[in-house]
Amino acid sequence: MRKAGFVAGAAAALVFATNTSAWANWTANNWGGSQGTMSQQWVEESYNEINFTGCTEVYGRKSVNVELWQQIDWGRDKMHDSSKFTACFNGSGSKSTATEEGLPRDSYYFELGNIGSGCVSCAIVVNKVNVDTTKAD
Repeated sequence: MRKAGFVAGAAAALVFATNTSAWANWTANNWGGSQGTMSQQWVEESYNEINFTGCTEVYGRKSVNVELWQQIDWGRDKMHDSSKFTACFNGSGSKSTATEEGLPRDSYYFELGNIGSGCVSCAIVVNKVNVDTTKAD
């Protein structure tokens, strides 16, 4: 009985791990961090869109660099893009967007780069973060 439970559990884990829809699009509310904070990962199949809606920073800075990274299993992760988000600081409903196309299928994440001109002790809060891997939207 114990062996059957292990096999069933392993099969369920394999189905989840190979189901890219479970890893693709995601949304987080009231997400934030300081320079170097990393997002959760997602599986990229050729297109992604990173959206920040409603950004605030405690010291009044009005920009954040958002870096798109490819997670490399046996080596250094590879940065593909860096976008400076400013529009999301214009109010709670204001949105900044970065898009990237033609990337290889793999796991990706974004990392917060410079906040303002660079401030290690600064932190931002984003009302809504959304990662969308569907170009058809």
